[in-house]
Amino acid sequence: MVVIVEQGEVKVVESFGKYVRNLEPGLHFLVPILYNVKRRVSLKQIPIQIDPQSVITKDNVIVEIDEAIKYHVTDVRAFVYENQDSVTSMIQDCQSNLRGIIGKMDLNAVLNGTEEINVALYESVKDITAGYGLSIDRINIGEISVSDEIVNSMNKLITASRDKESTITISEGKKQSVILESEAKASEMEIDSEARAKQTKIDAMARAERMSIDATAEAERIRVITEAEKQKIIEINQAIEASKLTPEALQYLGIEAFKHVVENNHNTVIMPSNLTELGNVPALKKLWDASEK
Repeated sequence: MVVIVEQGEVKVVESFGKYVRNLEPGLHFLVPILYNVKRRVSLKQIPIQIDPQSVITKDNVIVEIDEAIKYHVTDVRAFVYENQDSVTSMIQDCQSNLRGIIGKMDLNAVLNGTEEINVALYESVKDITAGYGLSIDRINIGEISVSDEIVNSMNKLITASRDKESTITISEGKKQSVILESEAKASEMEIDSEARAKQTKIDAMARAERMSIDATAEAERIRVITEAEKQKIIEINQAIEASKLTPEALQYLGIEAFKHVVENNHNTVIMPSNLTELGNVPALKKLWDASEK
C-alpha cells in the first residue's frame, strides 16, 4: 500500500489496533493487512472560536464572554490515544478556568482587564492541555456582553463619577486660584512695605542730613555773630582806652545815651540796673538837672 503524507501533517500507523509509528511528510510504503493508517493529524496552528458562555462576576453580575483559541498538536500519540477528544477537553478546561478567574473579579475589573484575563487563563490551562498532546499558542477574550439594565446602571455610575471628578477638579482649581491670588497679594504687600520702609529711611536720612546742615549753619551764624560782637566790644574798649575819658565822662555819655533812648517813639524802654546808683552821684545829678532845664 502506497501512502503519501503532505507537508504540515503526519499519519498514525497501527498494526492490528496497536500504535506503531507516525508517518512524516513524503512517500511511504506499507504492507497491506499488517499495517494500516489510523488517522491523519495536522501539525499546523488551528484557530477555533468558542461559543459565548455566561459567567458571574464577584459582584454578582452575569456577563456573556466568548473566547478565541489558537493551538497546535505537539504530541501526536498523546493527542490520538490519551484522550477521546483532546480539542473538546481543551475547550472545556478553558471555559471552566475562565469562570474561576471571572468569579474573583468585579465587573469593572473584567471590563477593563481583558489582557490580564487572557494571561491568567493561558497560565492556568497550558500545563493541562500539554497532557492532551496540545499546545495553546494564544487565548483571546472576545466580546463581553451585559444586560441593558446593567449597562444603564454603569452609565449612570460613570456619569456620576465624572460629575464628581469634574466638581473636584473645579474646586481644586478655585482653591489653587485663591492660593495664588493670596500669595500674589501677600507678595505685593511685602514689596509695597519694603518700598515704603526704604522711602521712609531715605526721607529720615534726608531730614537728618538737612537738620545737620541747618544746625551747622546756625552754629556757624551764632559763632560769626559772637565773634562780631566780641570784636565790636574789643574795638569799643580799645576806643575808650584810646579816648582817655574819665569815668565821670563815661557816665555822662551813658546818661545822654539813655536820654536819647527815652525820647524815641518806641513803647519799650530798657532801664539800666545801675541807673539809680548813677543818679546818686552828685556830679551826675547836677548834669541831669541841668539837662532838664
